[in-house]
Amino acid sequence: MGAAHTRSEVDDCAQPMSDAHVEFAVRACPSAVPGPLAPLAQRAANGLIAASHTVCACEATTAGLIQAALQSVPGASAYTTCAAIAYSPKKAGALLGGALVPDSALAAPADAAEYIASKKDWTAQAARTMRNETGATWCVSESGACGPTFRVPGMHTGFTVVFVSGPVERGVVFEASHADREANMFSFARAALDLLAECVEEASASAPLQATQAPQLLSSTADLYGGIVAKVDIDAGRRCGPAAFSRALGSAVASWAAQSKRGLWLTIPADCAHLIGVALRDHRFQFHHAKPDYALVTRWLPTDVPSPLPNYAFTQIGVGGVVCNANGDVLMCQERVSPIPAYQGSWKLPGGLADPGEDFAQTVAREVREETGVECELDGVVSVRHTHGYRFGMGDLYVIVRLRATSETITIDPVELLAAQWMSREEIWARATPEHMQSQGASLDGKVSHSNITMIKNALDGTMIVGAPLVAPNGRRPSMLYTAQRAPAQSIGVS
Repeated sequence: MGAAHTRSEVDDCAQPMSDAHVEFAVRACPSAVPGPLAPLAQRAANGLIAASHTVCACEATTAGLIQAALQSVPGASAYTTCAAIAYSPKKAGALLGGALVPDSALAAPADAAEYIASKKDWTAQAARTMRNETGATWCVSESGACGPTFRVPGMHTGFTVVFVSGPVERGVVFEASHADREANMFSFARAALDLLAECVEEASASAPLQATQAPQLLSSTADLYGGIVAKVDIDAGRRCGPAAFSRALGSAVASWAAQSKRGLWLTIPADCAHLIGVALRDHRFQFHHAKPDYALVTRWLPTDVPSPLPNYAFTQIGVGGVVCNANGDVLMCQERVSPIPAYQGSWKLPGGLADPGEDFAQTVAREVREETGVECELDGVVSVRHTHGYRFGMGDLYVIVRLRATSETITIDPVELLAAQWMSREEIWARATPEHMQSQGASLDGKVSHSNITMIKNALDGTMIVGAPLVAPNGRRPSMLYTAQRAPAQSIGVS
């Protein structure tokens, strides 16, 4: 693609899957005497600066010492982002969202083992969530108990659980040998910073391999109209935080603009829905359409020319069927619930909305079969009605098709219909409601509307529009071409 990305942007989006399982090691906690903070973070800071990485922190028992140590190293502005302090997972609900706090972190532990296990769940969730939210390359999260007293039976010395989320993930339970509160706070901060340094160094050592294996966040091709068709890789997008995506997309847009590209089409998979708002809010993309598995957003780059990018489909297709049996009777039905209250209880033609990929005859044959059990085949197209302002502001094409019944036994779908029956032309006419009475609000219960009468007359007495398949290139499915039959010469005044 046309945009270049810095290593930090690639690394930001190369995080492990958010549900990846990590086994927690157990280590003795290193000692640290309360005092200067910078020495605690110097090793981690060196690694972050060398790799052009960033970091955030979510702290509990260390009460901000991790962030303070990181920030105390000269040059910290190159890698620090932000930090959060929450005394307990329960009190962190407002920070990261209550739904993101694992149930195990909120329940009262029965013993020390259960208490430590709950801290593992919480620190992993907090680190991954905060890293995604901030877009930092790394997040270090810790939570434990310093002392001097403990609310869990059988616990007499301090501990902390540290989880580092980033291109490398590690979780460690650090066990202290005492319950001195302040000494443990500094020791836990050192332990967390040392673990962060280990992870940064490991990631940097394997960076060349990761760069060749990691999927590219954005792929793109030029279209035929001077624009760009781009897509977010689903795996890389899942791993990418909003801030990192904003940087990557901003870089790409700037590159496309420098190349005088015009329309941008960006597909974002549904699994990467957390990135959609970034494209809209930060980079002025607009919704084009959405499907169950993706959203497509667009942007028109020129400022001196109005956007000619076509809208998504804005018209639905409905098909009604005039189904005739061997006696010339017409299949009529009563809907259980009419979409138009005034038509409740009226007799009407069977039919419904087309599914993607269906021709007119296929739609109505399916609807007739589903609603009444009757099988039928195409005679021809009768008429097309075009209406605007239907559901969701859509236009509506309603196509009337005449069909021949190849079976006549009726078995109604009771969920869709109240009744269905074959009616002779005379019976249908006897149920007709005059147009002027219908416009005055006359009840249609048991009647046939004026529009249905008109459509049935056209089908029984009018000229059909016939359909024929057109051969499509490259083995594609043939299109249907519908054309009116030519009337006899004498009927149009030609000698």
